[in-house]
Amino acid sequence: MLTSIEAALAGGIILEARDGCFRDIASVHGTWRRGQETVPAAEIVGQLLIKLGIARATWYLDSPVSKSGRLKTLLRETAAGWPWEIELVPNPDTILYETDRFVATADSGILDGCHRWVNLARTAVEQFVPDATIVRFSAAKRDP
Repeated sequence: MLTSIEAALAGGIILEARDGCFRDIASVHGTWRRGQETVPAAEIVGQLLIKLGIARATWYLDSPVSKSGRLKTLLRETAAGWPWEIELVPNPDTILYETDRFVATADSGILDGCHRWVNLARTAVEQFVPDATIVRFSAAKRDP
């Protein structure tokens, strides 16, 4: 989710998939890299949580991913009283499959296995990055 918001802020292409999720095409597998959009993207998430009245959110970061500890620190430092916690865990997917809470992801594998999900990246991009470049593959018809 965070990388999709970062990509939108950077002027990258965002794909609207057939399931309605917004996904970026950044190739981020097994590592994380801070960019100039990381803090603004995290701030958008925090502002959106407040706007939506979310009482508590938990970021589950994949501890085997390179530099995930740095991302945890950055998110903790960026949080301006926002209702979030950050946890480094060996495998976030397992937690997300088992939770009865809403899951904010666009990962299709997790979406297929979790109980409830919310399209937070899409909401964030639509509300905070209105000029984002979006390529639509969704089956839903939209006004031009």
